[in-house]
Amino acid sequence: MRIGLVSCEYPPQLGLGGVGTYTFRLAEALGQAGCDVRVLCGPTETHMAEIPLKNVTVRRQAAYYDPPWRVPGLRFFWWRAVAPFMERANRTAWHWIKWNLASGAALQRIEDQTPLDVIEAPEHAANGLLVGSMRRWPTVIRLHGPWDLFFGINATKGMALNRALTWMEHRSCRYADVLTAPSRTMATFMHDRWRLREMPMAVPNFMNVPEEPAPLPAVDETPRIVCAGRLERFKGQDTLVKAFARIAAKHPAAKLHLLGPDQWDHRYTFSQLVDRLVPDPTVRRRVILTGPVPLAVVQQALRGAAVAVICSSGFESFSFSTLEAMAAARPIVASRVGALPELLDNGRCGLTAAPGNVQQVADALETLLGDRSLCERLSLAAHARARQCYDTKAALPLFIRAYEEAQWRFRKRKRPSAAALPDHAYAMRQTSPHYRPAAGS
Repeated sequence: MRIGLVSCEYPPQLGLGGVGTYTFRLAEALGQAGCDVRVLCGPTETHMAEIPLKNVTVRRQAAYYDPPWRVPGLRFFWWRAVAPFMERANRTAWHWIKWNLASGAALQRIEDQTPLDVIEAPEHAANGLLVGSMRRWPTVIRLHGPWDLFFGINATKGMALNRALTWMEHRSCRYADVLTAPSRTMATFMHDRWRLREMPMAVPNFMNVPEEPAPLPAVDETPRIVCAGRLERFKGQDTLVKAFARIAAKHPAAKLHLLGPDQWDHRYTFSQLVDRLVPDPTVRRRVILTGPVPLAVVQQALRGAAVAVICSSGFESFSFSTLEAMAAARPIVASRVGALPELLDNGRCGLTAAPGNVQQVADALETLLGDRSLCERLSLAAHARARQCYDTKAALPLFIRAYEEAQWRFRKRKRPSAAALPDHAYAMRQTSPHYRPAAGS
């Protein structure tokens, strides 16, 4: 099967989010399974080398859109009025819109070289809009995280362009042959929020989970509390810093490591915020901000952690940070928000706290730093669940079957007399532990 993956985010890039990590892992897994994978993605920093993967070809498209208009007056208006205004209004949203507009021609060039059987794209920032609107391929749109949630939680500027991106996301979902979501929680949430015509298929994110759980750090080692992810309001690292300050005196050897790029606020850095939140200089020196680091470094830091924390304050559609911690067999503290309770099997694989509740996070940290047997039990349970539900071998067949169903629906739309949906597609939807049907289906 020749599969196209469309995502502006794709490594190696600095400040990479969950969409990029997911697309990379999916491309790698599909390529290893024998599929011919073509990735259309955004540019990378010039000093970063491309990461070669088996059966995967990467085409990078800059966020640059030159309208194919032949009328000079229209082109003049675009470059002298529209583009500069959009850049000033909201540079981030305009970057995504430009890339989305440029993706159509880039996709056509890929199709001219290698015809594609199916294309998957994220709804995030409407990366799938041009794919679906062109109506040339069976299309799977994956509900990673809507832009309206992102800009609402992070209070970004330029509401008009943010709302335009949200409208584009709605349109991309309407064009999809199949909608998927990384969790049952996300599928239900988006079905209700956007009044989708059917319940998205819950097909989980995944990774290669080690067969054996990594041992916990020795009792005499420095206790490291690790939180991996972009430093932004949505991720709630300010709550974690406050909680750490409350337990720092009782655990004088403990250190807090925050791994990820600083995207907290355009007016001040997260480091400056930490200086205000932790005025005690001896405690402040134990709060370590690493900045952006490669995924391999994140995984290494988690394997050496005494506790992993995911303290998101806003809705999480899945959380790769949580899965990384589960795969590393770490005791976890996570917010009771979005899909985090689902990943942790409603508290059986980690402790949970109300989002933004400093005292509950502090209490959970206090419990895990003082109870070795509980840490061992939670870490083993988390690793076992990651192996059973979120390992590549467990999840990849669900993706293949979703692509096959998209192909059937595409053919059905083109030729209404097409054969009935293959039995395996219905079987996948009914037997998958991640699928929950819509009411009345």
